[in-house]
Amino acid sequence: MIFKQMTQPHFDVRIPQFAPLALLLAGAVIAVAFYLPALHYPFISDDTGYITDNEKLAGLNLTDLWRLFTEPYNDFTEFLPLRDLSYWIDLSLFGPNPAAFRIHSILLYLLCLPLVYGATREVWRYFRPTDASAPWAAAAITALFALHPSHTEAVVWIAGRKDVLSGMLALLTLWLALRARRAHGLSAPYAAATLAALLAAMLSKATAVAVAPVIALLWMMFWLDIPAPQRRRAVLLWPLAGLVLAGCVTLIIMSFVTSRVPLYFGMEAVTRSLAVLGWLARLALSPETRHFFYPVFEDPYLPAMVVFGGAVLAAALAGLVWLLRRRSLEGFALVVFLLICVPSLQLIPYAPPSLVSDRFVFLAVWPATLLVVALSWRLRPLHREAFLLVIALAWGFQAAERTRDWRSFEALVEVDLKAFPGYSMPAMHESDIQLSKGLLHEAGETANSIAIPEVKNIMVKLVQAHQVVTNSSSIGNAHDAMIALLDFGRDLQNLPLQAQWNTPVSIIWRTNRRYLGYEWQNLAKRSPSDVSVRYNAGLSLMAIQDYEGAISHLVAASTSQQLPEFIRGKTYTSLGLALIKSGRAIQAEAPFRAALEQSPPDLQAYCGLAEMYQQTNRPDEAARAGAACTGDVSKEKTMR
Repeated sequence: MIFKQMTQPHFDVRIPQFAPLALLLAGAVIAVAFYLPALHYPFISDDTGYITDNEKLAGLNLTDLWRLFTEPYNDFTEFLPLRDLSYWIDLSLFGPNPAAFRIHSILLYLLCLPLVYGATREVWRYFRPTDASAPWAAAAITALFALHPSHTEAVVWIAGRKDVLSGMLALLTLWLALRARRAHGLSAPYAAATLAALLAAMLSKATAVAVAPVIALLWMMFWLDIPAPQRRRAVLLWPLAGLVLAGCVTLIIMSFVTSRVPLYFGMEAVTRSLAVLGWLARLALSPETRHFFYPVFEDPYLPAMVVFGGAVLAAALAGLVWLLRRRSLEGFALVVFLLICVPSLQLIPYAPPSLVSDRFVFLAVWPATLLVVALSWRLRPLHREAFLLVIALAWGFQAAERTRDWRSFEALVEVDLKAFPGYSMPAMHESDIQLSKGLLHEAGETANSIAIPEVKNIMVKLVQAHQVVTNSSSIGNAHDAMIALLDFGRDLQNLPLQAQWNTPVSIIWRTNRRYLGYEWQNLAKRSPSDVSVRYNAGLSLMAIQDYEGAISHLVAASTSQQLPEFIRGKTYTSLGLALIKSGRAIQAEAPFRAALEQSPPDLQAYCGLAEMYQQTNRPDEAARAGAACTGDVSKEKTMR
C-alpha cells in the first residue's frame, strides 16, 4: 500500500507528458510510410548531375575532403559543401544506389521533427507563458509538419537533399536561439552554438540566410523584455554577429555563381515577387495536388495570386507592428513566414526551372502551421481537434499521392502537363521525351499546345529540325537538315522579352541550345564526310558554348580537301578561338597562324593571337598582335 501511494502520483504526472509525444511519433511513422515506396525509384533529373555523372565528387579521397570547402563539387557550380559531403558519404559507403540516398534523406527528415517540436514548444511558452498546453500545441504542429505534402519533393527527390539538410540545421538554429534566452541577456554558449548551426545551414543551402533575421528578431525581443535599467547593449552584438555572418557567407556563395541573371526594374518584377509570395503561401497552407513545375506568369489566375501575395505581405507587416507593441504568436508566425520566403521571391533574380517549387517552402511550412494551430487554439477543444484532423487527413492524402508521381521524370511531366495544359516547361520536357521515343507527331502536337507564342515557335522548329535530321540518312541529303538547324539556331539567338521577368523562359532557351547541339552531333554522325555539315556544326556549337564539340567538327572541316578555300581561314580562326575557350590556349597558336597563311588570310586571327598571347603570359607578342588586330599596318607587316 505504501509503495502504491508513493508511485501513483508520479505515474499520473508522466502519462500526460508523454501523450503529446505519441502524436508526434504517429505523424513521423505515417510520413515515413508514405516515403518508403520511393526507395524503389531511380535517380531522377538533376540527380545525375549531382551524383551519377559527378566524377569530380566520386574521385574525392578522405584526405581531400577539405576541398569541398574551397570550390563547388557538382555540375551546377553550387557551393554547398555540407550537402556535397553528405552525397560523398553515401557514394563512398553504398555507391550510386538511389535507395541509400533516399534513406539518408528520410533520416534527416525524421531529425527535423523533434527540432520542430522543441522549437515550437519554446516559442509557444514564450508568447503564451500562462498556457499549459504548449506540449500539445507543439505536437500538433509537428505532426502537421510531418504530413505536409510539400515536403515530398525535398525528401523523395535526391537533389532536394539540400532543402532537407539545411531545413534540419535551420530548425536546430532556431531551437538553440530560443534556448539562449536568459533573464538578463543571452547564454553565450547557446548563442555561439546558434551561429555555428546557422553557418552549417547556409553551407547546406544559401537560402538558409533567411534564418539570420529571424534569430535577430527573437534576440531583440528577448533584449527588450529585460527591464531598461538592466539592459546591456553588449547583448545586441549577438544578433548583429548573426546578420554579419549571414551577409559574409552569402557573398562567398554568390562568388561561385557562374550564370548571372540581369536585374529588371519593370512592373513585372513587382508582379513576379507578389505572385511568388502568393504561391508560396498557397503551397504552405492548401491541401491541393502537388507538382514539379508551377506556372506563375502562365497561370490564368495570376492577378488573384498577385493580390494574395500582397495580402500576405500586408499581413506580415501588420504582424511586425503587432509584435513590437505586444508579444503576439500569430504576428510572429506571419513575420517569420515572410522572412523565410524572401530568398525565393526573385528580388535578386535567378533562373530556376519553376519560379515556385514545393521544396522552397520546406522551412516556411513551420511558421505556416504555427499560425494555423495558434488560430485554431481559440476554438473549443472538440472543434479544434476536428479542424486539425481534417487538415492532417487532407495533407496526408496528398503526400501519399505525390510520392507515387516520383517513380520517373516522365511521370512528373505527365502529371504537370495534365494539370496545366499549355504550360511551356512541362510541354518542353514532354516533347523531348516523345522525340526520344520517335513519336514525332505527338511531339508536334505537344509543341503546338504551348501558350507562349515565342516558346511555341521555337519548340515547333525543334521538332521539325529533329524530323528532317532523322530523315537525312534515309534520303542521303543533309542539306535540308542543315538549313533547318541553322534556322533553329538563328531563332535561339533572340531571347524573348518575357525572359527578363519570367526567368524559366531563359531556362527553356538554354535547354533548347543544348538540344540544338545534340541535333548537330546527330547530323554529323549521319553525314560524317559532309564538310559543310562539319563546318556549320562547329560554328553552331561555338555559338552555344559547346567548345569541345565545336573543336572536333572544326578540325574535321579544316583538314578536309573539300572545304572551300574562301572559308578555310575563318575555319582555322574559329578552331583557335574554340581551343582558347576550352582552356587550351597554347594549342591555339597553330590554327591562328594557319588562318593567316590562307588565301585570302583571315585577319581576325590577329585578335585571337592577341588573346592567346595574353593568356600565355607573352605581353610583347600580345601587344604586336593587338596592334594588328586594330588595323595598324606597320605592326601587321612586322607580325608577318
